[in-house]
Amino acid sequence: MMGLLESAYVIGRRDFTATVFSKAFIFFLLGPVILLGVSFLLGGVGERMARQDMRSSVAVIASEAEFNAIEAAQTRLAPAFQDYERVALVHAEPDYVIAAQIDDLLESREQRIVAVLTGGIDRPRLTGAISETSNVRDQMQLVVEEARQARVLARAGAAPSPIELEFVEVAESAGSIASLRTTTARAAQMILFMLTVFLPAMLLSNFVEEKSNKVIEVLTAAVPIDAIFLGKLFAMLCVSLVGIAVWVFAALLGLAIWPPESLFDLTAPAVGWPLFILLVLIYYCANYLLLGAFYLGMGSQASSVREVQTLPIPIMVVQVFIFLFASLAVGSYSGFVGIAAAIFPFSSPLAMVSLAAQAPELWPHLLAIAWQALWAWLSVKLAAGFFRRNVLKSDSGSASTSALGQGSTA
Repeated sequence: MMGLLESAYVIGRRDFTATVFSKAFIFFLLGPVILLGVSFLLGGVGERMARQDMRSSVAVIASEAEFNAIEAAQTRLAPAFQDYERVALVHAEPDYVIAAQIDDLLESREQRIVAVLTGGIDRPRLTGAISETSNVRDQMQLVVEEARQARVLARAGAAPSPIELEFVEVAESAGSIASLRTTTARAAQMILFMLTVFLPAMLLSNFVEEKSNKVIEVLTAAVPIDAIFLGKLFAMLCVSLVGIAVWVFAALLGLAIWPPESLFDLTAPAVGWPLFILLVLIYYCANYLLLGAFYLGMGSQASSVREVQTLPIPIMVVQVFIFLFASLAVGSYSGFVGIAAAIFPFSSPLAMVSLAAQAPELWPHLLAIAWQALWAWLSVKLAAGFFRRNVLKSDSGSASTSALGQGSTA
C-alpha cells in the first residue's frame, strides 16, 4: 500500500509541476477571470440599457394642475413598483383637436409614448397600443384613483398624509429561515456543478496526449497502473484547487476595488459559515475525484484527440441530469428523493452540500464522506481495470503478432 501511494505521489508531483508551471496554465487561469469581468461589464451595461428600453412613457393631456396631481399620486405609489416598471409621465397641454393630438403623440418616435391619458381625473381615458391586462393600464388606473382620493380629501379639509406602518422585527422565524437556507443550498450546488463541469475535462486531453506519445507505456513499465491513475487524478485535483484559489482571490479583489451596490443575500447555513465552507471544499474534492475517475476511464479508451473532443458532450449531459436529481433533494432532504440523492455516489456531494445548508446535524456528513471516498477509490480501480484489459492487452497482443511476423519472415 505504501509503495502504491509513493508511486502515485511521484506521478502526481510530475503532472502537477508540468501543468502549473506551463504557459497554457496561465491562460487557463486568466480565461475565466477575463470572461467573468467582461460578463459583469456587459451585464451591467445591458441591464441598464434594458431598463431604459423597457420603461414605458404615457402622455397626459391635461392642465398643469391636474398633471401635478397625477404626478404627485404616482410619486406616492412609487415604492410599490420597480424603477423599470414605473411609467414615465409626459405632460402635454390640451390642443384644440384632442384626437389629432393623440395621434401625433402616439406616432412620435422620439418620446416612445405607448399610451395617452385624456379626460383628467374625472373622466380618465387611456388610448394606446396596450392590452387591457397590461401593467401600464393597471398602474395608470391606480395613479388616477390615488389622485382622485387625494382631491376628495383635500376638498374635505383633510390633506393626505403618508401612513407610517408600525414594524416589529423578531429575531428569527423558522419558516423564513428554512426558505432562505434553500437559496444558500441551491447556490452551493450551482457552484459545485459549474466548477466540476469543465475542470475534469483536462484529464482527457492530458491522458490521450501521453498515450499518443507512448509515455503511458513507459510509466506502466515502472509503476502500477492504479498508481498512475491515482496520481494523475490527485494532481489535477490540486491543479483545480490552485485555479479556484486564484479565481476567488481575483473575485475578492474585484469586489474590493469595485464594490457593488448590493450583494446577493445568502442566509447563514445551518452548520455555520466556517464549517459550511470546509464541507463545500471537501464535497468539491469528492465530486471531482468521482467525476475525474470517470473521465480517466473514458479517456483511457479514447485513441485520438477527435474522440476526446466528442466525449465531454455526453458526459456533460449526464452531469446535468445528476445535478437536476440532486436539486430535487433541496427542501426535501429527509424524503425519499433526498435520501436517494445522498446515497447515489455521483449525486451524493451535491445532495450533502445542500443538507449542510439546511440541517445542523454533522454525523450524516461523516458517513457521506466515507461513502464517497470508497466510491472514488472503486472508480479509480475500475478505470485502471478497463485500461489494463482493453488498452494494454491489445497493445501486447499487437506487439506479439508483429514479433511472430518478423520471425516467420526470417
